[in-house]
Amino acid sequence: MIRPADLWEALDTLALERGLTPSGLARAAGLDPTTFNPSRRFSPQGDMRWMALPTLLRVLDVLKIPPAQFISGLEGQGRGLGRPVGGRVRGVPLSRLQISGLFDSAGHPTGVMWEDVTLPCAITGDAYAVRVDTDAMEPFLRLGSSLVMMPDIPPRRSDRVVLIRRDKEPVIGILVETSLQEEDLSLEVDTSRASQSDDGGRPLSAAGALRWAVLPYTAAGKGSADVRVDAGTGAVVVEGGKVGMLLHRIGMATF
Repeated sequence: MIRPADLWEALDTLALERGLTPSGLARAAGLDPTTFNPSRRFSPQGDMRWMALPTLLRVLDVLKIPPAQFISGLEGQGRGLGRPVGGRVRGVPLSRLQISGLFDSAGHPTGVMWEDVTLPCAITGDAYAVRVDTDAMEPFLRLGSSLVMMPDIPPRRSDRVVLIRRDKEPVIGILVETSLQEEDLSLEVDTSRASQSDDGGRPLSAAGALRWAVLPYTAAGKGSADVRVDAGTGAVVVEGGKVGMLLHRIGMATF
């Protein structure tokens, strides 16, 4: 028997595979961005709601999934398109994200230093969770919230990302373009990690004075000796060719 939770988990999985958050999926379907928020999936009595049929059809149209195929997947093994769904992923506190040995050469989680984390939604692929264990980024990110990272989804301009640097504090913020001084124009982004590109199809190492940087949610790293900062914006420049440097896209956040 199909349950409301099965339907929600299947849609969460399909959305994440396409790089969409619940609010992004709602906007793509022409709905209010809060339509698929976890809090709106439950009735005042605490029961999980069924999604309205017109809403489901609009979402499946956006996802390019035939309704019959979607329902067949729900009734068969697993959910969604017949793939197993699970809400358990590897996780790590933000304060430990700079430790060596957490990722393999492709930028995927590896090793034994990860925690086992249960998330309230379906996650696929090599996604992992980062638990925010600082209040330095409030009110943007609350202490105790979790970020679901999607290392296989190429980041684009204006995406929320995490810049991971070995033995240095990670930077959470928005991916932006920034103009550097002439002496900094040799900087390039290492695109061998995840075919990173902007939403115009250009690689992140595009030639010219514009370079990619992360505009942090907090100015804690501004002026620090261990980071290269654009003096005009305070954005932390993404330096290519650095061992242990990764740029991962934030798929969604849980609170």
